[in-house]
Amino acid sequence: MTIDQLAHKERMPVSTLRLYQNRGLLPPPRRDGRVGYYDTEHRDRLRMIAHLRDRGFSLAAIKETLDHWTEGRSLAHLLGVSRIAPRLGRKPVRLSLEEFAQRFTGVDITPEDIQRAIRIGLVEFDGAELSVPNEVLVDLGAAVARVGIPVSEILDEHEALIVAVNDIADRFRAVFHRHFWEPYADKGMPAEEMHALTTAVNQLTELATSVVTAELHDRFAAFAEQYLAQAAESVTTGTDT
Repeated sequence: MTIDQLAHKERMPVSTLRLYQNRGLLPPPRRDGRVGYYDTEHRDRLRMIAHLRDRGFSLAAIKETLDHWTEGRSLAHLLGVSRIAPRLGRKPVRLSLEEFAQRFTGVDITPEDIQRAIRIGLVEFDGAELSVPNEVLVDLGAAVARVGIPVSEILDEHEALIVAVNDIADRFRAVFHRHFWEPYADKGMPAEEMHALTTAVNQLTELATSVVTAELHDRFAAFAEQYLAQAAESVTTGTDT
């Protein structure tokens, strides 16, 4: 479709389409000489824009929403949850095999360990390089291995940890759904309450992370105290426990 045909089908002025294009809300058309042609993707975007405008979104907010949608990001990114704890956020990175090996200098890691890490999604082969979805986990895994824990056992514990974390996350998600999402949805998802919903997501994410961290720290402190007490008793009495 030409821009005139698209405007006719969507029942809007050509000037509005040009405005959307200038603001970056509408992708540029496919060019054939001096004529631009629009397709169903442009119609889908226009319908999404109309839907968001009906809900009170500004053009700037619509552009941010559409940018996230185009990039395949999640609602968490759209609401800004990834800004809660950037130190802990997912950070993808691409590494050559040599760079990856340098991360594990001094660590006994086998080809079987690497293949298993690939199977569970910690790393991916991408041509001659490795694509690492979350650099933090790789560096933490290497640090744990340097403490003296075999990589194979670290991978065992990582898989078990994912199961436990999913359960914790599901429980917090259910709390958010009951107390924040359902009331928001029941009101028809009003645009003027989007900021309050964003704040609730951010606060719950931060609080949940803090609670889990505090509880985990307490558990580690308790068992560390227990083992150190046994070690102290062994030194004092000269017995081997």
